Amino acid sequence: MTFTPVKLGDRDKVIANIEANANRGQLNDKVEIHDPVLTLDQQHAVLKNYLALRQTHRYQWRGAEARSMMNVAAKMAANMKVKGIENLANVSWPAIITCNHFSPIDSLLVRSALKQPDLAIVVELTNLKMSGMLGFLMTYADTIPISDSIQYMGHDFTGLLKQALSHQQSILIYPEREMWFNYRKPRPAERGAYHYAVKFNVPIVSCFVSMVDAPTKNDPHGIDFTFHILPPIFPDQQTGTPREVADKMRQIDERQKIAAYEAAYQRPFHPGFENEDIAGHYI
Repeated sequence: MTFTPVKLGDRDKVIANIEANANRGQLNDKVEIHDPVLTLDQQHAVLKNYLALRQTHRYQWRGAEARSMMNVAAKMAANMKVKGIENLANVSWPAIITCNHFSPIDSLLVRSALKQPDLAIVVELTNLKMSGMLGFLMTYADTIPISDSIQYMGHDFTGLLKQALSHQQSILIYPEREMWFNYRKPRPAERGAYHYAVKFNVPIVSCFVSMVDAPTKNDPHGIDFTFHILPPIFPDQQTGTPREVADKMRQIDERQKIAAYEAAYQRPFHPGFENEDIAGHYI
C-alpha cells in the first residue's frame, strides 16, 4: 500500500544533514532544519502551560477529538503489510513500544499495526510549538513531551508515564529520539525506553518499519510500508541491577532491529551512509 500523508519542504538539506551525521557516527543528532530551539527557561514556560492545560476540561474534549482524528488517519494505513503478529501472543498490555523514527506521522503505522487506539506518544517538547494541524495533534493527541529540565523529567514526566500505563495506555518511545526523514536503517537506541520498562515492569514491544519505493503518476515519492513486529523483550529483574537489565534490553532491541533490516532489504547492515538509505526517490 502506498501511503504519503504528509509533505515536507527542504528535503535536500535534511538529507545532506543525514548523510553528514551518519558518516560522522552522530546517529542520534537532529537533522531537521526548521525545528524551534528553546532555552531552558522557555522550556519551563511551555511545560508549565502544558501541565496546566492537562488539568482542564478543554484538554479532555480536545484530546478526545485529536485521538479520534489520529485513529481515522491510522485507518489509511490499515492495508499495509504487517509481519510477526504472532509475537504479540504472550504480551500483556500495556507495554512500551519502540520503533524506528522516520516521519512525523509514523506513529499512525504503530497505532494501526498494533491496534492501539489510545496510544500515548513521547515527543520532543519543541513539537508542542508546531503550528496548524500538526501542532494541534502534538498538543492534544495523548503526547508526553520530554525536556532538558531535570526537575520535569525526574518528577512530572515519570508521573505522566505512570498515569498513562495505569489507564492501560501503551506508550510509544522512539529510542532513536530524533526523526531522520525516510531513513531506512535502524539507529542506536538511547536507554530511556528500557529504563522505564524496568521501572514500571512492562514489556518492550519491539517494532521495525521497512520501506520500498512505490512511485505513482501522482506521487513520485510514494512508499510501501511493511510493519515488522519483533519478539517482545521482558524485563528480567533477577539478572542484575535495574540499569544492567535496561541495558541488556536495549542491546537485544538493537540487535533485533538490525536483523529485521537485513532480512527486509536482503543486505548487510553497516552504519555509513548510502544513497539507498533514503526511501522515496529523493536521491
